[in-house]
Amino acid sequence: MVKDSGAKVIFLQSHPTWVAAQRREQERREAMRRHPSVRARQHAAASGGAVVRNFTVYSSADTSA
Repeated sequence: MVKDSGAKVIFLQSHPTWVAAQRREQERREAMRRHPSVRARQHAAASGGAVVRNFTVYSSADTSA
């Protein structure tokens, strides 16, 4: 039989650190959803258009900076 060790069980969902981490994650998701780039991408996808990103690749000796 297991002896009572006096250990206290703390459920994860009630721990303040876990609750704070969940709140930060939710705030981050909401901020990302409100970001203009995400909204433009959603608008383009809803209108049936493709999302096009034109990236230019420069060699290390040919940078414009």
